[in-house]
Amino acid sequence: MTATDRQHRGPLKRDAAPRPLAGLRVLDLSRILSGPFCTMLLADMGAEVIKVERPGQGDVARGMGPRAGGDAAYFMSVNRGKQSVTIDLAKPEGQRLARELARRSDALVENFLPGAAARMGLDYASLRDVSPRLVYCSISGFGQDGPYAKLPALDVIVQAMGGIMSVTGEPGGPPIRPGASLGDSVAGTFAALAIVSALWERERSGVGRHVDVSMLDCQVTMMENAFARYFASGQVPGPLGSRHPAAAPFQASATADGHIAVAMLTDEREPWERFCRAIGRPELADDERFHDNMARVRNYEALRPVLEEGMRHKTTKAWTDELTALGIPCGPVNNIAQVADDAQVRHREMVREVAHPKLGTWRVANTPFRFDGVGAGPRGGSPALGEHTDEVLRAVLGLSVEEIKALRKGGVI
Repeated sequence: MTATDRQHRGPLKRDAAPRPLAGLRVLDLSRILSGPFCTMLLADMGAEVIKVERPGQGDVARGMGPRAGGDAAYFMSVNRGKQSVTIDLAKPEGQRLARELARRSDALVENFLPGAAARMGLDYASLRDVSPRLVYCSISGFGQDGPYAKLPALDVIVQAMGGIMSVTGEPGGPPIRPGASLGDSVAGTFAALAIVSALWERERSGVGRHVDVSMLDCQVTMMENAFARYFASGQVPGPLGSRHPAAAPFQASATADGHIAVAMLTDEREPWERFCRAIGRPELADDERFHDNMARVRNYEALRPVLEEGMRHKTTKAWTDELTALGIPCGPVNNIAQVADDAQVRHREMVREVAHPKLGTWRVANTPFRFDGVGAGPRGGSPALGEHTDEVLRAVLGLSVEEIKALRKGGVI
């Protein structure tokens, strides 16, 4: 890396306001998505995140396209604001360095297959005695115990096994994976919450904890009322397209030039009357089949063609303006480019710019947290592979220039 590149990438932005997790150090041994998503959230809230990567290759996500300015967009999307240190964890000396970094950290995040960390002497049991205050978070497909614990799992596997693919898509269609990596990102979000909870508990007990986060467990938790409906009725939920199983109309409908989502969750007569007049079918307000919300749900197949026909005659914007004025919740079905340019999204600064050595700036999706009086959000772009190795080994472990040279010569870093 050139001096110019280093100047563009870092140091991390100094905050005008303190951040909630300022002063915490997190050792990140994870890769690809679930762990890095977790540590990105922690970094956005002020934690110092030291990301350990393999020398020469780094996180697998560095090789996943498309690329922008020579860097993988996939990697950049979840690794902003971190420090990259290259250490070969297959070597005993590399393992020793990682243990020393863990001893000087508040939290550690790993998403190895269960058992892999123990073989390197980097599991919680191995670190607990040397660092009793360490909060150690393991993210895995199925958790640290149970019949599936040793099986590998990626996002689509846990989405399939957790049920969300069975209720996504159109009725009668094949299982559909949602268009975002919800298996990974949801697990990363729950892991960040669990780590912060364990850190708070540590303030009372004085000791750290092992946090065991299963991606499959997280999928079960997020399935909201699908399990409740099954337990209450005995009927297995299936895909409903964009509509809701307990509200109507509550769906996306085609317009003259796109789609709009309309959501009515009420038994009040007046909003329903206003909607019926808007779609040119005022007589539906007096139709007993549709007199309240659950009646509309029961008779949805009779209501569906009426909705589809009524919504096709105006543009998405015309419907959005009209229904909003009538007090009926609605919104356009935006593509990603439209979301990035949406007035509310721009007002809330949900797309932010971070520095990039070749592009100048790179746009990222912001963290949704807002705190009164303290900051949150991206503090810098993603690090180059091994960008901070020397800096971290000197500042955190106190190694000399000669010791670092020897480690590099031995292929440890």
